[in-house]
Amino acid sequence: LWGWLARRWRVQHRIGARDMSEFIKEMKGFYVKVGQLIATRVDLFPKEYSTKLTYLVDSVNPLPFNTVRQVIEQELLEGYPLDEVFEHIDPEPLGSASIAQVHRAKLKCGREVAVKVQRPNVEAQLLDDIALIKSLAKQLRGVFPVDYYTVFAELEEQLQEEFDFCFEASSMDRIAFALSKNGSKTPPVLVPRSVPGLVCRRVLCMDFVPGVSLAQLAKQDMGKAMDANVMKMLGRRVLQSLTDAFGTMILEEGFFHADPHPGNVYVMPDGSVSLIDFGQVKRIGYKFRREFAELVLSIADCKDTEEEYREGVKLGERMGLKFSKTAHEWCPVALALFVLDWERTELPGGYSAYELSPNCVMNDVEYFPREWVLTCRALQLIRGLAERLDVKWSLPEKWREHAMRALGRSKSNVIAAPKPKFWSRVQSWLASRSRATQ
Repeated sequence: LWGWLARRWRVQHRIGARDMSEFIKEMKGFYVKVGQLIATRVDLFPKEYSTKLTYLVDSVNPLPFNTVRQVIEQELLEGYPLDEVFEHIDPEPLGSASIAQVHRAKLKCGREVAVKVQRPNVEAQLLDDIALIKSLAKQLRGVFPVDYYTVFAELEEQLQEEFDFCFEASSMDRIAFALSKNGSKTPPVLVPRSVPGLVCRRVLCMDFVPGVSLAQLAKQDMGKAMDANVMKMLGRRVLQSLTDAFGTMILEEGFFHADPHPGNVYVMPDGSVSLIDFGQVKRIGYKFRREFAELVLSIADCKDTEEEYREGVKLGERMGLKFSKTAHEWCPVALALFVLDWERTELPGGYSAYELSPNCVMNDVEYFPREWVLTCRALQLIRGLAERLDVKWSLPEKWREHAMRALGRSKSNVIAAPKPKFWSRVQSWLASRSRATQ
């Protein structure tokens, strides 16, 4: 009976995933971003959905190259032809998403670059989409346990910045500098730099990043045992690099990449990790950064004592969290563990760690500051990556030193992890995959 039910559910999920894919293709705009989120959260949505929507990460209806040429010549070169600046531009995009697509190119000086080109008229469409959703969320305030109006208001503000590639260029340069000064010999992730003089609001030239995105790796043939072993080893290295990078960005700099989905994470031929697409970034102030660092340490050291829980409740009050009148007194603690400790299946107060459960702690959260929206989004996308790679990952313990430095309690530097045994095999495998995708 259970086998029959499981098969029936799989059939229904395939039908639902197909229908959702067709709906997103028709609606485009902001709905593509919703689909990207579903594609990365394999821990939350049935695999039929995440598999069907994977293409939304980097393969959304590419623009004709003639349109790309027109945008570059009109917006960036102000009427001059492409060959005035570029030796060559590949007509086939490296990737295409809801707002823009990226092409590999070579400048006249010989520098290899990537050129990001914004889709014509996309700004009005996406802003109209999210304005409509935000308006609906405002009318439904109080109907749902979570204040979705706050969520979409934050996303709307971030989306407006995402259309300005000049802002993106300054953001990527700022984060590249921040990660390069974290005390280790090499930054945890490579961030491409913008090309001075070749940036405008709708076109961005930046360093070309060789390698393979995690989205592309997910499509590779995993049939060989060696490939599976390599992917496991590679997955842990990628997660460690991203964990170190986001620990620095969130806890120490207060300025971070807010959209780390698999299409934006590249693995280079030498095994190092690169983070691209800085259209969505988030600035957080000292108060939130300090209190979030306290939260990280409290979860890392948590022994589940009543005293710790009471301190957690006080911290939740300082952070501005508000809960329903019927919420359990340990609800703030349960929320903190839900966000940061992914290995727990049960939470204090009888709450469930499963997001779709009627006992999910989020059902008792009435208000959270806007800083939580994209901070938690970044954490949950990393969580989804860990789930996809089937790797257990505890952020609080791995962020301990970052949190200590944020609170001024530590002066130690981040030490680069030693390369694991047989790393040369991983590098050879990556080099072959990288050549296959170029």
